[in-house]
Amino acid sequence: MSAKRSGKFMASLVLAIVLCLLLISGGCSDSSNDVGSGGNIYAGKLVNADLIKEFTTQQVAQAIESGFSNIPGIDVSEMIATSNAVEAYSIEYYTTNINGELIIVSGLVAFPSPADSEYPVVQYHHGTQFNNQDVPSNPDRSPEALGCMVVFAGHGYITSMPDYIGQGKSKVKHPYLHVESEATSVADMLKAVKELCGELAVRDNSKLFIIGLSQGGHATLAVQKYLETADSEQPFNLTASVPIAGVYNVPKEWDFLFTSPHGCSPLAVHLTLAYRYIYGFKDTLSELFLPPYDSQVLSIDDGTHNGDEMYEMLPKTLEGLLQPNFINEVNAKTHPFYEAMKDNIIDNFAAITPTRLYTGKDDELWPYSYSVDSCNKMKALGATDIEVVDLGAYSHKGSFVPAVIRAKFWFDTF
Repeated sequence: MSAKRSGKFMASLVLAIVLCLLLISGGCSDSSNDVGSGGNIYAGKLVNADLIKEFTTQQVAQAIESGFSNIPGIDVSEMIATSNAVEAYSIEYYTTNINGELIIVSGLVAFPSPADSEYPVVQYHHGTQFNNQDVPSNPDRSPEALGCMVVFAGHGYITSMPDYIGQGKSKVKHPYLHVESEATSVADMLKAVKELCGELAVRDNSKLFIIGLSQGGHATLAVQKYLETADSEQPFNLTASVPIAGVYNVPKEWDFLFTSPHGCSPLAVHLTLAYRYIYGFKDTLSELFLPPYDSQVLSIDDGTHNGDEMYEMLPKTLEGLLQPNFINEVNAKTHPFYEAMKDNIIDNFAAITPTRLYTGKDDELWPYSYSVDSCNKMKALGATDIEVVDLGAYSHKGSFVPAVIRAKFWFDTF
């Protein structure tokens, strides 16, 4: 299997995981084991947590065998034999929005069960989701969350998965690919996880591993930079980082979208509207988008449609979507949208934490060479423990399965 493996192979792996976890008897919990604390509110404070999923040891083992046993060079036999049960909580916690206002956001935290030891923490940052409910706190709608639960929580890791601002139970606008709000909101989830561990009497060993795909790769480097430079005490010690095919250089990705890869138009709409919201551009929608899309984009990108649905509603090239003047001004670097993209470049620091940039050779949205460029750039800035890891002939979404299993084995070495 080569390029063919990237699409259908990924779909079959995800389907296997979902079927094992959702259709095997006893895979779900209707329990409302609600926890939370009162008192003053602050960023990172836990609001509540509800037990929403429980998976048995057998279910976890079967999901690993069905979903992860056919990856070249990976032997999961020991994982199958040493699986543990999982309890997963949907949580809400406080963070700050882009204007500094305290808001409530959500995520998912999964624990090994029984929690009778000290565990490291892994935080996974999900990829771009245009439908704001296709996120970890709704695990039945998030193959990424299900996969991370069986790989990490099912094998001795406390597993944290933020939904991000504006997704899940948060109803504000999602600030897509915005370094500052990504970093602070997912760092705040770590504080909420620490509080939840205390309430549930689950012990951590202070080690933190971070990982994420696509938008989540961008978020992973964003929170890595934040944690490495934070002047305040953090709940865990950052130990290793695995961004997967992340948009580390936003202007470079914008230029690549003009080659018309599948899904280019939803990404362009999502990013343009997000930065217009965050940075307050004065452009009207008619100055950004060609008709009839200028009158349709707000309803198309309203958080209720997935990427495939949006792609069917939009033109298949950016030249058929965007106003020529807008394109020209961005290309000339005179439009504030270009400065917004520059502000959210994240391959611009000397990473201290051991970092591996995982990427597939057949990635159609973030080319393999772009990860190599980002790695070399960060090395030139002074990073000494950073490498690109070639996952093989995998597509963008197809990189998820081999990446998380390889990351688990790497994290185990610390």
